[in-house]
Amino acid sequence: MTEDDEQTPGLDYRSEPLAALLDVFALWSSGDFMNSLARRVGYDLDPTSIVAITVLARDGAIRPSDLAERLHVGASAVSKIAARLGAETLVEKTADPDDARATLLRLTEHGRDVVASLIDTGDAMMADLLSDWSADERARFTSLLERFRDDASAFAQSLQPPARSASDSTHPDPEPDPDPELKEDKK
Repeated sequence: MTEDDEQTPGLDYRSEPLAALLDVFALWSSGDFMNSLARRVGYDLDPTSIVAITVLARDGAIRPSDLAERLHVGASAVSKIAARLGAETLVEKTADPDDARATLLRLTEHGRDVVASLIDTGDAMMADLLSDWSADERARFTSLLERFRDDASAFAQSLQPPARSASDSTHPDPEPDPDPELKEDKK
């Protein structure tokens, strides 16, 4: 095998839009990038904390187990994250009104202020990125990106197994009759 035969590092996507999107996702989800944006507005938050407060801002108060699922971490990790965010007065625990035994995590007023600052930073970043684009290019990009988001969401939804109703799990479908004509003959 010669040096020319070796593969170039990276992924060889045939879809240029997919490759470009994955490059942006990799950059924007990197810890350094997220930390840098948070530091721009005076907050020293690790990437998981940034994602956690973003989830709480988007979804409202949720159980720690739901936050763990959203962050793809275990219960002990979310407990540490909640404790860290609680010490920073960004998140607080509150009783679950639907289950007195359970608690919810929610943003504090300070947490909502931090999220608002992060949103402002993201808006400023997008304004910088698109500053050389014409108004028509920005409008077209926004329109196409919104369409893409909607189509991607619909595709993701189509990958989910169909929801089962309560009656499906308690009353399984009856076994099909192997030969309905036999019943007719016996009558």
